[in-house]
Amino acid sequence: MEPVNATERVLQERERPGLTREAVVARAVEIGNAEGLEAVSLRRLAQELGVTPMALYRHVRDKQDLINAMTEVVLDGIDTTAGLRPEMAWTERMRLAIDNYKEQIDARPLALPLSMAFNGDGSAGPRGFWRMLEDLLAILLDAGFGRREAIVQIRMISNLLAGYLLLLQQGAPDAAALDAHQMDLLRRGLVLAQLSLPRDEFPNLVESAEDTAEVWLSDPHRWWQNTVDLIIFGLERMLERDRHGVSPQEGPSQPGF
Repeated sequence: MEPVNATERVLQERERPGLTREAVVARAVEIGNAEGLEAVSLRRLAQELGVTPMALYRHVRDKQDLINAMTEVVLDGIDTTAGLRPEMAWTERMRLAIDNYKEQIDARPLALPLSMAFNGDGSAGPRGFWRMLEDLLAILLDAGFGRREAIVQIRMISNLLAGYLLLLQQGAPDAAALDAHQMDLLRRGLVLAQLSLPRDEFPNLVESAEDTAEVWLSDPHRWWQNTVDLIIFGLERMLERDRHGVSPQEGPSQPGF
């Protein structure tokens, strides 16, 4: 049986002389962009490329190797420095870098899912990721953050942005399909749900029922600039704290922080 399989494999690869690792990865990215990362499998790729699944193992070791290679391709070319000028305040540069990041992640629907699935596998990692880290690090170092503290801030920013951008990508499909009347009924239902809560246990939610329903059911894109403001204002406050020489591990925080 094995000689037959080997023969079939050779014949199939002869029919696809142009099959390369790059071609396999490129087709995987196309499928992922169109149908989501969960649609990408070695069996599906083999069908799309007209070869057996075993033929793909000459080009990718396994599914994780394919994921890592896709991440490299998708993150390649991301540039957070577009429009940045040396004379800008560091807060302006950071704000623009974050907006640039969002714009380019929006254009790459696989970027976040792939980044979470990427495991490095001993490689240096996607150059696109290191480029972004280098650019953000330069801004924070120029602002006056210590090197380690700047890395900590970038880590926290990446966590916040990843969560928010995943929310934006998911959107609200049910709400998007509703007309104005249905949306109003949904809003009223959320208001009534809060008003039914015991006021003695949830006084603030009961009082804020209308606002909560309006905000929770609105397009999350609406709050993007508020998110950026929160990050920038937080960075400014953290920088002020660090300039006073107090780290999070040292004694009580300064008043108001």
